[in-house]
Amino acid sequence: MINQSSPRYQINYVGFIGLVLLSYACEVGTAYANPPSGIAPLLHTSRIEVTSSIAPATRPLLTPQQQITFMAELEGTPPDWEQLHNHPGEEHGERLFVFNRKRDEIREGHPLLTKRVAFLWTGILRHFIPEHKGFSVAMGPELTQTEWGIVRFKPMGLPDDMIAIPSPALLTVLREQHAADEEIQVGIIFAGRLIPDESIMYAFSHDGSEQGMIMPVVQIDGVGYFLETPNE
Repeated sequence: MINQSSPRYQINYVGFIGLVLLSYACEVGTAYANPPSGIAPLLHTSRIEVTSSIAPATRPLLTPQQQITFMAELEGTPPDWEQLHNHPGEEHGERLFVFNRKRDEIREGHPLLTKRVAFLWTGILRHFIPEHKGFSVAMGPELTQTEWGIVRFKPMGLPDDMIAIPSPALLTVLREQHAADEEIQVGIIFAGRLIPDESIMYAFSHDGSEQGMIMPVVQIDGVGYFLETPNE
């Protein structure tokens, strides 16, 4: 296990997340040109500290309340999921399709579409990459249960390589855990802007529960990693 209180594992994270999430702040018009670099330091810090270090120019959407507040500002009211289910004789998904198109039209030109946002995905350290002294990262979405429905961010324009680089001291510990076949989970912070033409998608989950799902579609222009420590 990692000794989280040991000074040799403490990383100066303050400002780094802000730097990552601001590095493309002026590229509104070129966000679709090239994917951002997915090779970045692996911070060893708490989720609260990561949240507090995000630069003011980037809006964090990391918690259910932050997501609900953002959705209310952008969308006004949540969908009536019961009314969006298929009715007998209707084409499958027809009601959802019409609802999505109407919402797209209503939010057209909304100022929040140009606002930079940050959200979380989950990662697992996979293979050690010697030339980078870091690990490749397998990733998957975080599903957040809110009163609006399940929020699942959909990142677009992902980097070709996702590699997390720990400090030398932390690397030693992680390589030992990796050699012992321990699963090492990390947090991934993505930043970017909603895609204007199809910024929010409404759907139903495919896990059999048919829960309402809200998928903000974000063009990515910044990536960061952190290994979570308990909040003090």
